[in-house]
Amino acid sequence: MDFKRVVKSAWSNGLAKKLLILLGVSLIIFVIGVFLGSWVLGEKTLGWKGFLSGYVVFAVLFISVMINVFKSTAESMRKGEKHCDVHGHVLVLGAGHQLKSILRALKGDSRTIVVVSRRDIDGRFIHYKKDYESEEDLLFAGVLLASQILVIGEDGPERDSRNLHCVEVLQSVCEKAPRDIHCHLLLTEPSTSEVLWYLKSVEQDKGHLLVDVFNEYEFMSEQLLVGTDFLPAIREADNERLHVVLIGTGPIAQAVAFSVVNICHYPNYKRTNLKTCITFVDEDCEKWVDRLVVSRMGLFRLSKYTYVDTNGNKVTHEPETARGDYLDVEWNFVDAYCEADLARNYIAGLAANPKERLVVCICKEDTSKAISTLVHLPRAVYDKADIAVYWRESNDEIIKHINESGMYGYVRIMGDIDEMKEFVHSKRVERGQRANYVHERNTHPATRETEEKMWYRLSEADKTAAIYCANALPLRKRCFDVTDDDYLFREAEHRRWMMSMLLMGYRSGPTDARTFTHQDIVPFDRLPEELKSKDSYVLENADYIMNG
Repeated sequence: MDFKRVVKSAWSNGLAKKLLILLGVSLIIFVIGVFLGSWVLGEKTLGWKGFLSGYVVFAVLFISVMINVFKSTAESMRKGEKHCDVHGHVLVLGAGHQLKSILRALKGDSRTIVVVSRRDIDGRFIHYKKDYESEEDLLFAGVLLASQILVIGEDGPERDSRNLHCVEVLQSVCEKAPRDIHCHLLLTEPSTSEVLWYLKSVEQDKGHLLVDVFNEYEFMSEQLLVGTDFLPAIREADNERLHVVLIGTGPIAQAVAFSVVNICHYPNYKRTNLKTCITFVDEDCEKWVDRLVVSRMGLFRLSKYTYVDTNGNKVTHEPETARGDYLDVEWNFVDAYCEADLARNYIAGLAANPKERLVVCICKEDTSKAISTLVHLPRAVYDKADIAVYWRESNDEIIKHINESGMYGYVRIMGDIDEMKEFVHSKRVERGQRANYVHERNTHPATRETEEKMWYRLSEADKTAAIYCANALPLRKRCFDVTDDDYLFREAEHRRWMMSMLLMGYRSGPTDARTFTHQDIVPFDRLPEELKSKDSYVLENADYIMNG
């Protein structure tokens, strides 16, 4: 039996158990010492009183020494000065603001947690105060023996760049790994994800590092919108549409908007031509329009969008296509702070319109501004709309009080205090793997490769497309009756597919991977007959894709 491993295990399981172990060890050592002393010196053994007194003194001294040794060892490991032999551990690289949530997500996990960061941090984990971009320091942290690697990096402007470089180093190091190691890479900037979509090479094929990429804000928005009842179910017979009002601009609002337009493709669009509408409300919104349009030129060329200036004047862009206005999403941009009459009247008008299923998301990083905005919305909004607020605080007590007051409807949280649970145990990746597997089996029925093997041969664009497909299914299942014509489902899936392609930077035109154009970004009725029926396999396997 490995004595060192037994002692180390016992030391991590509570004070009472630690003391019992130390008392037992001290008793064994004391008894052996007494008998050896008696044999060597030829003296009689101690009486029971002498034995007990001697043992008490010895035990106190022994436990005191061992506690100091353990403290010294733990401090040395915490500072990265002493190496600890571990395997099958979770290796967290960086100590950004997500670390606390990750530790909560790993609570109860039997695996050892090792954190590599030069920051001063405290917690019940092994902390190596080293450089997570250094090959030498990664090997010191036991990277080759880890069961999972979480690259979260440090808060700051260079975070994405450093995290990507860290993965490059990991890929080189893990060429020597004895087995595959799963790695979750967290990114913050939407533009970083866009760059990865344009890469045609599959870096994951190098060595044994299996990388899945998460954009922080996109990932956060999915937890609110995918597989929950936050978004309304609109059926084919309904004469209403979804209208999402985003108060604020920036990466949070963009992530929510892009998640909505990927997920929300309703069955009544073909009959009513009612489109899902996304409205941004914020000061200086004109710059945001320009920035968003430039970032997704293929999407906005085919979209109807309206800008409302501070005086209430409207400028509308009509789709630039000879094929007509065939996307099922339109956009509004209202240039006003949320307390202004222009903004309040606009939002109140939506709440009063029976054809609008209103959803309001407050997308402000500053907590005080978010709360002020939340409690000063037009009164009608609280009765009519589903409301969510971006929240990155350590607790949600104030939101609980707001909900308990009964004055503001029921407010949900985006990016809640347990947001990283899905990052550690990612269901979105599993759903994406199943969606891709179903697609591959439909295209190549003879294949016998596993879901995972297929997955890590894909580019980031193809992986994202599969995740987008899977993310849309829970709401689709709520909105489409089993008796609905299969045509409605296939037509809606085509609308979703077009939107996902446009979100990733594709444009309509002759298919060319070099220029990110695709000839199938056209109205469903213009597709060849063989392509119109190809999405039936998604409907047939929807339960498997969602649940396994």
